[in-house]
Amino acid sequence: MEVKRLLVVILATILLSGIYVPLSLAQPITLTKKNVYSLSWDEILKLAKREGEVIWYGFGSTYERDFFTKLCEMFTKKYGIKATYVHGHWFDTVQRLISEKEAGKKVGGIDVVLAWSKPFEMAYEKGAVWDVNLAEIIPNAKGIPFVAKYFHDMYPTNGRHLPILAWWVGFLYRKDILKYPDDVPTSFDQLLDWVKKHPGKFTYCDPNKGGSGHTFLMGLAEWFYGYDKFAFTKFDEKYAGKLFSSPGKYGMNFWQYLNELEKYMYQPGNYPQGNKATIELFEAGEVWLEPMWVSITMQEVATGRLDPSWVGMYIPKPTMPGPFDGVFIPFNAPHKAAALVFINFLLSPEVQKLIPQEIGAYPAVTEAWKLVPEKVKKQPWWPINPPYNDLVKWRNFGPLWYRHADYMFFIMKKWIDEVARK
Repeated sequence: MEVKRLLVVILATILLSGIYVPLSLAQPITLTKKNVYSLSWDEILKLAKREGEVIWYGFGSTYERDFFTKLCEMFTKKYGIKATYVHGHWFDTVQRLISEKEAGKKVGGIDVVLAWSKPFEMAYEKGAVWDVNLAEIIPNAKGIPFVAKYFHDMYPTNGRHLPILAWWVGFLYRKDILKYPDDVPTSFDQLLDWVKKHPGKFTYCDPNKGGSGHTFLMGLAEWFYGYDKFAFTKFDEKYAGKLFSSPGKYGMNFWQYLNELEKYMYQPGNYPQGNKATIELFEAGEVWLEPMWVSITMQEVATGRLDPSWVGMYIPKPTMPGPFDGVFIPFNAPHKAAALVFINFLLSPEVQKLIPQEIGAYPAVTEAWKLVPEKVKKQPWWPINPPYNDLVKWRNFGPLWYRHADYMFFIMKKWIDEVARK
């Protein structure tokens, strides 16, 4: 008993003196937004193993669900920390966190959240995100491109959100009927003329029902008025209203252009209700060209619903913007150290190289593309035109446009009155 008391006195004296004590010698501590910056990665890993669990909430198709579940199993086997994936809807998850913040719930039940730009913004601005710069702490974050590391669809994250993958929309075309580049609109400049020459053979989905639709419209707007009008600017609704009502290409404003385009599209006035409905028109042979996610194209081929001999994919000039989706840690995550270790695992080479072959997305860590098997890169759903056919060159030299979350939402809302109801 006396020896124990003596050790306690000695340890207390050391702590009070400010001398650093390795985590292995100290009593278990709770990870906070202050001490997390002073701990070594090995110490964070030890804390994570003490916590023993991590709970990840995500969303997506059944392909994403199965892949994310598989990643949790890989993590559990590698670290001995139980990882659980919960598949749901991003809106429900974010609303739950915001409600817990408002209610003052200090310990929740979610450790890691998969999010795109708008839900992250909603959570961050309500204080529902753990206020820690993950980019500084997580070792594997160094491989993420700088802009993606600190901005999410041009919204500043301050490192509180880290991308784990990048989805991309290209132009999906019938390569058995159309030959690239002669028979397709290789740039947005050529799109309207092409649609007029091929009435009924082009469509895009309702931008409020599918990401391929609102990503396409955001890219179209950046081309129509110039990328510099949107790039990392603060959103102003009055300015947005004035901009989108002003002349751009062909002496039209943006809404006039979309309404002109609509006249020659598939069933004018009727827009497919989501990504799936859009690609089903392609599969049925009704349309020959449409903006579509690379990932959904891959998944439709894998299920046998889409004939791979029909599949051609390219990125029109000047380029198409794309989102880097990623993860954040909630303010009241019960296992914050385990969450850090799990995110580092998601950004590891072993996981990043699986993303293209498992779900048809790009890795967030650029160099991981070099680890992807060549047979995967040669599949027809990847863009065929340079520099997009080589992710490393594309990321290093561009063009690499980003979506602006707030302007994109403005387009989505205004589209209903200016296009859908016209």
